[in-house]
Amino acid sequence: MFIYVTIDNLKKHFIYFAIVCALWQFQAVAQNSLRKGTVDSLLQVAKQSSGLERVVAYDKLSRQYWQSNADSSIHFASLALTEAQNDKGDQAFGEAYNSMGNAYSAKKEYEIALKYYDKAKEHREQANDLLKVVYTLSNMSIALNDLKRNSESIEMLKQAAEISNTISDYKLEAEMYQQIAYHYRLLHDLNRAIEYSLKAMNIKINHKIYDDIANNYSFIGSLHRDLKNFDLAEDYYLKAYEIWLKENDDPGLSEAYNNLGIIYEEKNDYQKALEYLSKSLDLSKKLNDSLGIATTYNNIGLIYTRIEQIDYGINAYIKSLNISNKINEISSYLNTCNNIAKAYLKKNDLAQSEKYVNTVINKIKEVDDLTIIQETYEILSEVNGRKGNYKKAYEYKKIQLAYNDSLYNQQQIRNIIEMQTRFESEAKEREIQILKKDSDIKQLEYDRQKFFQRILLIISVLLFILIISAVTSFVIIRRSNKLLAQKNAEFEDANIKLLESEKSLKELNATKDKLFSIIAHDLRNPFNALMGFSDLLERNYSLLSEEERLEYIGVISDSTQNLYKLLDNLLQWTRAQTGAITYTPENFKLRNLVVQETEILIPSSEKKKINLSISIDENTTVLADKNSIATVIRNLVSNAIKFTPSNGKIEIGAHRTDKSILVSVTDTGVGINSEDLEKIFMVDSSFTTKGTANETGTGLGLLLCKEFVEKNNGKIWVDSTKGKGSTFYFTLPES
Repeated sequence: MFIYVTIDNLKKHFIYFAIVCALWQFQAVAQNSLRKGTVDSLLQVAKQSSGLERVVAYDKLSRQYWQSNADSSIHFASLALTEAQNDKGDQAFGEAYNSMGNAYSAKKEYEIALKYYDKAKEHREQANDLLKVVYTLSNMSIALNDLKRNSESIEMLKQAAEISNTISDYKLEAEMYQQIAYHYRLLHDLNRAIEYSLKAMNIKINHKIYDDIANNYSFIGSLHRDLKNFDLAEDYYLKAYEIWLKENDDPGLSEAYNNLGIIYEEKNDYQKALEYLSKSLDLSKKLNDSLGIATTYNNIGLIYTRIEQIDYGINAYIKSLNISNKINEISSYLNTCNNIAKAYLKKNDLAQSEKYVNTVINKIKEVDDLTIIQETYEILSEVNGRKGNYKKAYEYKKIQLAYNDSLYNQQQIRNIIEMQTRFESEAKEREIQILKKDSDIKQLEYDRQKFFQRILLIISVLLFILIISAVTSFVIIRRSNKLLAQKNAEFEDANIKLLESEKSLKELNATKDKLFSIIAHDLRNPFNALMGFSDLLERNYSLLSEEERLEYIGVISDSTQNLYKLLDNLLQWTRAQTGAITYTPENFKLRNLVVQETEILIPSSEKKKINLSISIDENTTVLADKNSIATVIRNLVSNAIKFTPSNGKIEIGAHRTDKSILVSVTDTGVGINSEDLEKIFMVDSSFTTKGTANETGTGLGLLLCKEFVEKNNGKIWVDSTKGKGSTFYFTLPES
């Protein structure tokens, strides 16, 4: 796969940002203090000074130990705080508390750091030192980001940007917005990242601040590349390239050439891609940038391989490999090994392909990137498949699919974090709107009080005007009260809608997560078995024994049946969720329906030698939708068979109880843990286990049962004892 130069190193922007914040504050300290010097000279300054100057000296000493000794850093910050308590000034307290926050951040104790930053912000606001307030907010953002409190971190930066605008520090304002863009990029919210990066860039352009603007263009280009907007990505990369070319910025040009090369490859313009990557390679060599050289050789090799000039591609890969090994860039080294293995696969040179992929396997414990691991096992499966080692090929394919699931789960987690951050941001905006309504109400109240004052003034001047004013004020007061009542009603209505929206959002998220889980995992697994074993049969039919063929056909048959059951339940459930099912209650004899549905399942029960009995009176009649109740019975009996071991018993019974019919399905199966009983009917619990014969399921059948029973004005519940069996009950209206 390609190796990118800029966007994969976004975390470096936060490190750079922290250093910039520290330098800003370092430059803003008292002019009389020494700006350079050793620890000894700073100690001398601290001894000879007092008040704010001593606080600043201790803060500088604390900074000296950020990287080397966090405890010493905290010690000197504490001395700064002690001196601030003697000074009692807001400026001194602001510097000291900020120093304590920085020291605890250096020790990675971010919760403690945030408490000190909050106090520093309070004192700096009281001192009306808004620039220092911005620095503290940026420090808080970094600490919150390290604590994964993303929405709060972004909110700090938004406040910092607004204050920067207030004090007309537009360069600082643009930097705050760019940091927000980096946050959204790491959250994979690419559209918002583009929005805030454009905002930062426009501020720079409007105020003629051209420092670092090429990096803005390059960053936006990379966001468009990730969104597959390749034409827009090319436009922004070219703008960055033109600036770097004008400034003779060789590192910037090297990055621009590499990015443009990748974009042209994505657009299938391989000649242009090679041209730009060659230019990037020349500049990397000129700059003696070993990682840049290795990266570019890897990307060149990938393009040569894709245009079937495989020997040229392998030659480029080998150069990249040697450099990565020399500089100990393990991730780049192993990625290139996989690329070489795939190139040899194209040549059908299985020995060389296996040699390079085994290099990765030998160092697999050193790999953090799941994509590289998944790709490694995919290559091993392909190599063994071509060599005829189908058992090994199958095993490696299973491992590859397991890592695919891990990658999918990582993406799901990122999506959840992204949705949570969006929800919190939107909730914050709604809160601001509500506060604005409160402000409107208070303003109306204030206007009314002013009005009364005017009325009293007029009363003292003329009685006649008093009468007219009294009538007028009465009308106006009524209107004001009506408006106030209306505003209060709107406020209450907004609160109710917010609660309803939150509940609806949680239910929708749970339903969506269940569907995604089934489609991404349970629906895919039977297809994998179908494709895998049918492919083995097709390619090796004549080589397989009759016993192996029957075994493979049996697996295909079981997978097909499981797939049909899953699709049927999934279809029924989604139709129920969307309201597409029509419920038509009718009077029918329950025993006849139970016999009809259990006959379908007799082969499954006989296969496990399970005794299936029905204890329902022939005259028992219910009023319900026949089709949906048939689905309920079929799912409950099927579950009982699945979780009952061989030679077990299942009994289906029914009897009259207080104007309803109580139906029960009792088995002598494995039972359910007490802690799991509450989960089995919940859409967001994803409760599912394997049967006694390793049968698979998704937990969707019980959700469907609950949906259908409740639609028929009934209730469903379960009693179970671990190791003894379970009884599922549900009620139906009596005819």
